[in-house]
Amino acid sequence: MHALNLCAAAGCKQRDVQNCMTTVKTVTSFFNMSAKRVDALKRKVREKEPEQPRKRLVTLCETRFLERHDSIIVFCELLPAVIMCLEEMQSWHSSDTRSRAAQLLGSLRSPSFLVALFALEVVSAALLPVSRALQAKSIDVATAAQGLDACIETLQRWRDEPEEQVANILRRADAVADDLGVTIAPPRCPARATHRANAGNCGDRASYYRVNCFLPLLSGTLEQMRARFGQNQQVSLKLCGLLPAQLKPWTEVEAVILRYRQFLDNEEVVKAEHSIWLSMWEDAEEERPGCAVAALEKCPQQLLPNISVLLQILAALPVSTAEPERFFSRVNLAATAIRASMSEERLEAICLLQVYRRCPDLTVETVLQEFSKKPRKKTFVL
Repeated sequence: MHALNLCAAAGCKQRDVQNCMTTVKTVTSFFNMSAKRVDALKRKVREKEPEQPRKRLVTLCETRFLERHDSIIVFCELLPAVIMCLEEMQSWHSSDTRSRAAQLLGSLRSPSFLVALFALEVVSAALLPVSRALQAKSIDVATAAQGLDACIETLQRWRDEPEEQVANILRRADAVADDLGVTIAPPRCPARATHRANAGNCGDRASYYRVNCFLPLLSGTLEQMRARFGQNQQVSLKLCGLLPAQLKPWTEVEAVILRYRQFLDNEEVVKAEHSIWLSMWEDAEEERPGCAVAALEKCPQQLLPNISVLLQILAALPVSTAEPERFFSRVNLAATAIRASMSEERLEAICLLQVYRRCPDLTVETVLQEFSKKPRKKTFVL
């Protein structure tokens, strides 16, 4: 999960994309720092798109996994209302609001910003389902690997045939540009340029923005994903070859099995168990499990102890940082000003109670019984 977030952060090296993200941060902060501006934006959203469920911008955070993609997608959805609100703010009484609104409106009128914004939306829409899936509690490395491979294949297909996506980006940029009174056109490109991009046919806007904006964004994201989920990381993922839905021969899983040899028996014993495991599922009519937990339930531990250990390792491989993130959020909710003087033991107990609300052993009777065993300073007589 953390590696995927780094891919999204480091893949945006193109200048227009970086400037676009900076502008989105600035506009979002400008609105969210004032309740009056938030209310003004909500009115414009209800006026422009009454059925729009989102009424305010999401802060673009570099470290929060889902908010990075949500911020771009929500900004694109609310962009017409943002433009109307900024135009109205140019006549407000506050001089600071007037000047900032005019500056931000000028940034939004840039054709390179509009194209980069909707290009970022396309990539964020592809990464958002994978990021959301990796936040699940019960996801294992096999399911995560499948989602990442599908995402990489989708981005690579767009990289090989970008015409359809570029046409969609320009069509959406034209719709917003009409409200701003600008035209989406490539900048003037001299014959020789050393300080700005001039690749592609400058007379054709689709060719220019495809070569100088969309393809660099896709290439940077793909490069980062392949580097962070490359051969070194794929070694442990080869344990997925033990899943009944993805059974592989011994030659393809031997390397990763030998990596965990300290938990296993003799190599020949493990190899024999692997052959038995393949034979069990060779003519099986039932549906083959595709995740580690389901495969572990189908594996007879007494018959195949080494395969069972390997499936346990596969199920326990860390995929997401969602669990510790949830606990940190609970700490922020529990450590309030009223509870500032409580001990660390009590803070941990309150956080655990908030995280594990459905604990079957935690009832009123068990709490009273535990409380009755504690020594008390005073004895109350009824």
